Amino acid sequence: MNGNVEFETGTYPLTGGELPEVLHAIDQGYLLLDEKLMICGHNAACRKLLGLQDTQPLTGRAYGDVLELLVQRGEFFDVGDHADFVAQSLRRMQRRERRSFERERPNGTVLKISVIPLSSGGYVYTYLDITQASRAFETVRRNTKATVVAMANFAEYRDTDTGVHVLRVARLVGQTARRLLHRGLFPAIVDETFVDQVSTASILHDVGKIATPDSVLLKPGPLSDEERASMRLHPVVGAQMLSQAGLMMADCNYMQVGAEIALTHHEWFDGNGYPNGLAGDDIPLSGRICALADVFDALTSRRPYKAPWPTDEAVAHIRQQSGSQFDPVVAAVFLDVIRERETVCLVQWVDSMSVGNLQIDEQHKILIDTINQLASAEIQDDRTVVAMIIDELVSYTAFHFDFEERLIESAAYPGLEEHRRNHQVFVTWVTNLREEFAHHHRRQVGERILGFLCDWLRDHILGEDQRYRACLSAHSGRAGVA
Repeated sequence: MNGNVEFETGTYPLTGGELPEVLHAIDQGYLLLDEKLMICGHNAACRKLLGLQDTQPLTGRAYGDVLELLVQRGEFFDVGDHADFVAQSLRRMQRRERRSFERERPNGTVLKISVIPLSSGGYVYTYLDITQASRAFETVRRNTKATVVAMANFAEYRDTDTGVHVLRVARLVGQTARRLLHRGLFPAIVDETFVDQVSTASILHDVGKIATPDSVLLKPGPLSDEERASMRLHPVVGAQMLSQAGLMMADCNYMQVGAEIALTHHEWFDGNGYPNGLAGDDIPLSGRICALADVFDALTSRRPYKAPWPTDEAVAHIRQQSGSQFDPVVAAVFLDVIRERETVCLVQWVDSMSVGNLQIDEQHKILIDTINQLASAEIQDDRTVVAMIIDELVSYTAFHFDFEERLIESAAYPGLEEHRRNHQVFVTWVTNLREEFAHHHRRQVGERILGFLCDWLRDHILGEDQRYRACLSAHSGRAGVA
């Protein structure tokens, strides 16, 4: 480099490796490297944003040495071998790659970083603090998701016992889409934007059921031809509702993708699905992914017309239907997701946990499974999935506690108020965990928190909940009252 920086107003010399006074006065950080990747200039904002003290010299040092310092200090998440990480970063620069990305620092600051090769052979790094904008976007994203969940639950609440079917489907869709991305499958379709949109939009897959009569939706036995035809209207109804909503919400791709999923998630890969008999690649990828997640969760959950299937039976069904009902490529990836999440078991259901009520026992099994899946996502260091599972945990505990409290109230359990207080303490705790995690205060939930969840679950089911078992037995005629 020639030691000068060009501006519209003229040429400013760099004295002693320092940038002009005007660059020191602005909030955006700058770091200049020469053709040998040695630091030849920086401004005060650069030091501040990287958390470097004034006593730590930068000018004249090799960029690789400073990067190694930052790595050792723990500035970067998901770094394995430090030397390999630094070497890969330097190789990108030697290839003259231009990059722009966001990075969250351990203190919660979110930086937008641009790496720009210069014609002189050097590089300029720019650092911009986008923490407030990032948190504002996260708040909007979460509020949008909450709105989407509320819309979906208007249709879902009659058809499920859990209240969080749509969140579990969304997580499975997101996990499958991300694995497709990592494996380079469907590259013309699957990118980070697709993964984000398809997971949230899938929450709306059955919103059209709001127009399905209770006599059909809640029928415990087989449907007649007329009733089946009524049920099969919900994809078209849902797509119409979401398309209309999308027209009123500018640039809201969630509604557009949601309409696509609502319309096509009951199509079959071999063309024998409904409502339009689409086949193969004519079915949007979003619909093909959601079809798997929806069927799996429906099979493994209690519904008015069926008991939950064990996971291995649901997996066998999907494997059997691969190539006919389901896209075989997507099905293979989906089954990998299910297989991986079953590898961690922090808490295992045992018969002594039963409280003598089928629905409560099933809800406790779901809570145990949710915590085990949280541990699996933690081990995989998948922040997005961890956040989604925490959302599920918040929603499910609120649903479960309400159901349990109404049940034991109907049985005149004398310890109800203390039970409610204990429930509320836990809801507050897990809600605070979600807020900390969502606002960049935590990278992972950590072993201590997983331990707390496991201990609380064991103590609650084996301790507190066993106290009302006798009360439920004495009022067995009313035990099923919700």
